[in-house]
Amino acid sequence: MVGIDKLLHFWLSFALGLASPFMAAAAGIGKEIYDALSGGMASAADLLADGLGIVLALIVSPIW
Repeated sequence: MVGIDKLLHFWLSFALGLASPFMAAAAGIGKEIYDALSGGMASAADLLADGLGIVLALIVSPIW
């Protein structure tokens, strides 16, 4: 389950989540919607990795 793609989802969501958890969530959900509508495959595992990155950002960020 943990591959390069999931790590990229995690760390990008973490980085975006430091600035804005809402922006990070919108980006992750938007990416999966794009995948589904463009003939790709939406992934619940990608959303899980996004969510975990956002949670970590919320934990370590002093402003949230």
